Amino acid sequence: MRQTRTFLFSYYHDGAWWDLSIQAYDREDALARHKKLPNARYDGELMAVVPARIGWIARLVVAIRNAFCS
Repeated sequence: MRQTRTFLFSYYHDGAWWDLSIQAYDREDALARHKKLPNARYDGELMAVVPARIGWIARLVVAIRNAFCS
C-alpha cells in the first residue's frame, strides 16, 4: 500500500483565512484533489509538527528553518 503525505491548503471565508490539510500520495495527487476545492490555495507540504507547549523554542526553530530553507 502506498504511503500518503500531508499537504496544506488555505482559503478565505467570511472575513478570515482558514487552513486545511489533505492526505495524498504526492504533490500531483494533492493538486488533483485541490481542484475539487476551487477556493483553496496550495501552501505546501507539511514537513514537521512542532508541539505548542515548547513555546518560544518552537518559534525559534521554525524561524531558523525558514531562514535556511527558503
